[in-house]
Amino acid sequence: MIKKRRFVSIIVVFNLFLLIFISLSSTEETKKYPPYPEVWGYEFPWPGKRNRYAAIDVAKTPNGDFVVTYIKNWGEKINKYEGILFFSGKKKDFTKSDYNEFWRKNKELKEKKVLFNDGTVVEQISIATSAHCPDPFYDCYIAKKGKDGKFIDKKMLLYLYDEPLRSNINRYCERNTSYNKDYILKKVDNVYAKFVPLEDGTFLIYDAEGNFIIRFDENFNTKSTLMSRKVFLISRSDYEKIYDKQAKESKINDQAMNDVIAKYLINLKEEDKK
Repeated sequence: MIKKRRFVSIIVVFNLFLLIFISLSSTEETKKYPPYPEVWGYEFPWPGKRNRYAAIDVAKTPNGDFVVTYIKNWGEKINKYEGILFFSGKKKDFTKSDYNEFWRKNKELKEKKVLFNDGTVVEQISIATSAHCPDPFYDCYIAKKGKDGKFIDKKMLLYLYDEPLRSNINRYCERNTSYNKDYILKKVDNVYAKFVPLEDGTFLIYDAEGNFIIRFDENFNTKSTLMSRKVFLISRSDYEKIYDKQAKESKINDQAMNDVIAKYLINLKEEDKK
């Protein structure tokens, strides 16, 4: 009888721990972060064979850590959800009801910019080169601005595929009129970023349409092992030089641009190995 009671007690304690992780409702939990440990990012498995959209969302816990939820698998009938505490690394599978309940009780953190104490800002910039045919490789980038609003730095955050991915395109866009296919073999993606400011002057960037999250400092430095391997942060000016060169050679269609940017990143990757 005593052993049975102890077993029941263990189960109760374990379930309470999971409940705290899921609900994040404990107001008495001691704040632990910052200081933050040397954790700089994660790449999550593709949730689908040809789909890397992991539906990443982030929420802050009472102890200063961050819960990152994502879709582990896009199933035909049942989607699989998972969460990880960014700094502690603890993982938890969610049922659909747990996942929905968690986000009913918690606020999503997905800022469009990060404001630093000195007045500088890091933000996602989106420009409209065409109302009907936006260019995914030109129309968005990440910028750092001074408190006077002037640009300090401009970056392109890019994701390099292990293998080309077939992706449909609009053949009727002016840049693609001479291209005789309605798809490209995509080798690299421009990343549309969302931001989560941290308390030590660093911040998280997560891929709003993909499967990774990385921590940077205000000068775009990071210790993430994803960098120069799967994820690349290049200067906007370097990208524009490549774009302008392609335009002069009349090779500005989506496939040509994807090919030349992928080649550029692969060269950077090889140089980084030396």
